[in-house]
Amino acid sequence: MLTFSNEQIKGSKNYKEYLRIEYKDVYGYSNVLYGMEKLKWHGDQSKKPSESRCFKIEAYILGVKSPVYFCVFNQRADWSNQERDLSTSEALYVNELWVSMINYKLHEYNLGIAREKMLRTVKKVDCNAHIMEPIKYEYRIRVKSYTYNI
Repeated sequence: MLTFSNEQIKGSKNYKEYLRIEYKDVYGYSNVLYGMEKLKWHGDQSKKPSESRCFKIEAYILGVKSPVYFCVFNQRADWSNQERDLSTSEALYVNELWVSMINYKLHEYNLGIAREKMLRTVKKVDCNAHIMEPIKYEYRIRVKSYTYNI
């Protein structure tokens, strides 16, 4: 489960949870917006954040596939917004880190589901089947890491 909170200890009086998304409800993987797509904005255009500050996760919320956008402006522990804003390049770097961590967790979940389905299948499965995508990706990761260690 992806849980977005204020990083305080769960159960403490300062803990605040903003959003919770089950892995099974996430469609695909997360991605940064910069260079990929334009941020859909319905409001004052002067307050629209730059795409380089944002990343997106598509999830089924109440049964409807919806994009969920996250934009980075401040440093990690700056909840009072007193410190300086991150520069565009710093925000892009932070977004890349977030997307990488989220996609790693999603990949582990998807790989477990794919393995379970492969164990339970009784019919022949084509290597291009949708079930095989996480397994093929894991294979590529392991081959790549093996070739670099030689």
